[in-house]
Formats: sequence, C-alpha cells, structure tokens
Amino acid sequence: MVVLPESFLRWNYFPRRKALLDLVKGHSVVDANRFFLESTRHNPALCTAFQEEDGQVFVNAKIVGVGYVTREKYMDAALRAFDEHLEYGDKLFGKNQTRDEKEKNSREYQRTGASLLLEYLYFEDPKIAQERVDFGKLSTIELALSKPHSSKHTWQIVQHSLNTCLLFYQPPSISFEIRGKIEIHRNDSYGEFVNSVHDSFHYAPTKETRRKRPVYVVNVHEVYDNSPSPTEFGKRIV
Repeated sequence: MVVLPESFLRWNYFPRRKALLDLVKGHSVVDANRFFLESTRHNPALCTAFQEEDGQVFVNAKIVGVGYVTREKYMDAALRAFDEHLEYGDKLFGKNQTRDEKEKNSREYQRTGASLLLEYLYFEDPKIAQERVDFGKLSTIELALSKPHSSKHTWQIVQHSLNTCLLFYQPPSISFEIRGKIEIHRNDSYGEFVNSVHDSFHYAPTKETRRKRPVYVVNVHEVYDNSPSPTEFGKRIV
C-alpha cells in the first residue's frame, strides 16, 4: 500500500474543505457549471473486472462518490459525533412538514453535517491532515445492492476479484488513475464510519438500514497522472 501523493491531494482533498466551508457559511452556488465541475473531485469511475471460467473477461465501470477515512484511533470519537447528528436528523425530519419546511430542514441538516466533516475529516493544516486521515485509502458505498432494478455488476465482480481502478477526470485536462485493492466492510468500524459520513449529508430515515450497506475501502497501490501534458500522460507518480 502507498500514500496518495501531494499533487493528487492538492487537487482532490484540500479543495473539498473549501466547498464544505462555503456550505457552512451559507454561500450559495451561483455558477451551476462550476458546481458540476467541482463535483468531479468526488465522482470518479470505479472500474472492476474478472476472468470467467471460459476465459471471457467480465468488466464494469460506474461513477461513484468517493471519500476519505479517518485513522482508526480517531474513529470512535467521530462515530459518536455522527450518531448525535443522525439523532438530530430524526428529530428534524420526524414530523409532517410542508415542502418549504423540508427544504429548510435539509439545508440545516447538511450545514451541520458539513461542520462535522470539517471537524473530523477535512483539515486545513497538511500536517494535521496527515496525522488524522489515512491517505492510503479511499472509500465508497455499494448503494446499488439495495435497488431491485440494479444490475449489481460491481457487486458480482468483487465476489471474484478485488482489484480495482479509480479514474478521476476534471475537464479539460486533469486526470488521475488510482489502482488498488478493495476491502469489503460490513458491520465493522470502517463500514459504520463510511456510511455515517454519507448519512451526515444525505439523511437516512430508516435506522435499520443505516450502516448496513456494504462499503468498499480501496487500499492504494499505484497512482498515475493521466493528464494530457508532455510530462504526464500516464506517468506513474507513486
């Protein structure tokens, strides 16, 4: 396993803090195109494949939301804080509301959740970030498994092969390829943490489903800069 390089973190990790700060401060997004461009830091393609017995290769790629994980020694404190936030959400959304009330409460819930993410996961000081965040890992949730209509291709593949590639692309010319190996987590601290981070922003009303969704934690093995420039263009940087 390797640590994500500084060039990737400068582009992917630290700008997320600014976006969260803007949300906490109530700054609205005026430029929709800019909003969608910024979202590419969060939404790479997760690529998986395995070879079937007849020799055919079954491949799949899908766009996912990817985040970071705190180091294990800080996880319990973070989980307690996220638990309180989810309980706050239960009270906030636990009664009949008008559409305007729901929208107002959603904004309040997301602002509070963003504050927690700033406190426990996204830090301004690089030294504190290195101490608190495990930059050898990236994470995502297998949301499609609970959808009856979903093909569930990724879930099928990871039962046979845990090798994966995350492909990030931000137009017009930024692209990173992260190769690694997936760990599947359910009903453990990593599974709880990644689900809680997701639900701190996207409220989950059903307690029975919280923290039950499978989590993919990608251990980073190689990082390539695929940006189309004379010095990159597929250069391995870690």
